Amino acid sequence: MKTLAEETWSLDKSRQVYGVNRNDLHFLDISEEGDLFLRLRGKSITFKDIIERIKNINGDSPGYASSFTLRVPQLVTYQVKKLKAAFQRVMEELDYGGKFIGIYPVKVNQRKDCVTAVLRSDSDYGLEAGTKAELLLIKNVIEREKHRPIVCNGAKDPKYLKLIKECMKEGYNIAISVESVHESRLIMKRFKPEQTHLVLRIKPYLSVEGHWSHSTGRDSKFGLSIHDLYDVVELLKQRGFANSVKTILAHAGSQITEIESFERFGRLLTKLYTELRDMGLSNLVNIDFGGGLAIDYTSSETSDFMLRYAQLLVSGVKAHLSEISGKHPPPNIMIESGRGITALSTMVVVEALEVRSIFPPRDENAISEIIKDDERKTLDRIRKASTLKEIREIWNNFQEKYGGLNLAGMKFILEQEMVTRILEDAVRARLVELSLKSYDIDGLVRSFWRPEHIVIGNFSVFNSIADHVLVKQHFPVIPIQELNLKPQTTVRLVDITCDSDGEIAQFYRPRTDSIWFAKDNRLLTSLEGRMGEGIPVGSLEKIPGSCFVLTLAGAYQDAIEMDHNLLGDLPDVELYLQDDGKWALSWVTGAESIEELLKDVGYADIDVDEDPYMWD
Repeated sequence: MKTLAEETWSLDKSRQVYGVNRNDLHFLDISEEGDLFLRLRGKSITFKDIIERIKNINGDSPGYASSFTLRVPQLVTYQVKKLKAAFQRVMEELDYGGKFIGIYPVKVNQRKDCVTAVLRSDSDYGLEAGTKAELLLIKNVIEREKHRPIVCNGAKDPKYLKLIKECMKEGYNIAISVESVHESRLIMKRFKPEQTHLVLRIKPYLSVEGHWSHSTGRDSKFGLSIHDLYDVVELLKQRGFANSVKTILAHAGSQITEIESFERFGRLLTKLYTELRDMGLSNLVNIDFGGGLAIDYTSSETSDFMLRYAQLLVSGVKAHLSEISGKHPPPNIMIESGRGITALSTMVVVEALEVRSIFPPRDENAISEIIKDDERKTLDRIRKASTLKEIREIWNNFQEKYGGLNLAGMKFILEQEMVTRILEDAVRARLVELSLKSYDIDGLVRSFWRPEHIVIGNFSVFNSIADHVLVKQHFPVIPIQELNLKPQTTVRLVDITCDSDGEIAQFYRPRTDSIWFAKDNRLLTSLEGRMGEGIPVGSLEKIPGSCFVLTLAGAYQDAIEMDHNLLGDLPDVELYLQDDGKWALSWVTGAESIEELLKDVGYADIDVDEDPYMWD
């Protein structure tokens, strides 16, 4: 049987391995020369070109660093228009009478370039605030567009409510969420019924599968429990606020991967909508379904994922309305998608400083004849093995025999490391020869799949993609060159922090009918599509001085960054495709200086005007 290890490589195979040119990485592709490039409206630019232009123009700027954050606001616009078009198409196809209302939750990315990109994309798009600070941000940014809807969520104290009231007096279009009985009393005390738009935020009593599904249902920290909902409705009716309720809101969670759940979610909230109208809230006209629209971090979903999301949600709403035979009007559908709007727009470009090998190079003169003899016998057994069980036993026997003898000293450890590398290579080669259905072997003393090379990247995982550490969020990582080559091996990308969590080795192995391997027989794909370890690279020798791109980092990462080891923000670079088809690069800010970082932790008298990242 001919394995893929013996077959020729192609750009299409690289595209599949790295997930580019489709789904939420549709804007990235690979040139014939193997260079990663970005494409908008039919125009393309390679990352090599971006990096070179930034270095030439801004290499002497304060805060220049060889790694940087690349912002592409036009990808925010693309997502806003795509989401609105999806709902409008579905509503037209299903003859749905309600309207689509888009709301952007600024907590996802509060940066001005991101928020203003949302606003430029659609003249009616609204914003959501979860705190006083976010409302002040919104107040400032839409000062001349006060017609835009603002949803004020979050816990509310008297000062937050005072700010909301001031904004309403100035003409802002604000809806206030009610999340507890206590909040309802605070609101009714300070606002007049006829001037107030209330949102009843309800806990979503529905189990869905997603990254944050543990925060939904009755255990959610957000919204009214069902018993509180009854109490709040009764209070509102008693105080004359029943007609102030125009919206109900529930948030099913974030990054919902079980997309079919949205049909049930649509049914559930529509049922609550009709029941609340029956209870006397006759001005209720909107259902805010919150967020939850997933980003395809693994490029494994269908290409119509966003359209399917809209179809399921609207179908669920319409299904329940049909059951009650038009007793209530179709509600307007509000969507607070944040991740789905901003994730694509930010990438972190990381320069590789060096490559370190776990194992030493082979030196026959440094290995004793006794160990060489053991190596030959073990290799012979590996080459004759025919099952996963046999390979596991052979491998574990060797590891158990030599793994506990490290106290024998440096020479022995060196010999052992040389031999271990050879045996790992032999095991992987034998597995490929056997073409087994599974390459998973439980009970290994040491994995022979783990990458044996570490790439040192000039960045901080904690500052650039903190969710990788906090919630094990996957971010696709792609080398910028030699993508036309069959990968030589896989690597771990580590940052320059003094922390073992400052590492990215996670890599999604896409589903293929037969498993593909790197030149050293490390897995590149899988039969079912699954997360693996090791970022594929074309060749090791070309890595130093080259770069990797950490993609889909535009949601939350700017808001939760950590200056671990006093490694602050990387430089910010904005890329924009002009109307004349030419690319414009803008140096927004340099890397945070050591002086700025030290001031943040209380050292105001240290004058060091340079950034903390590595230099050649």
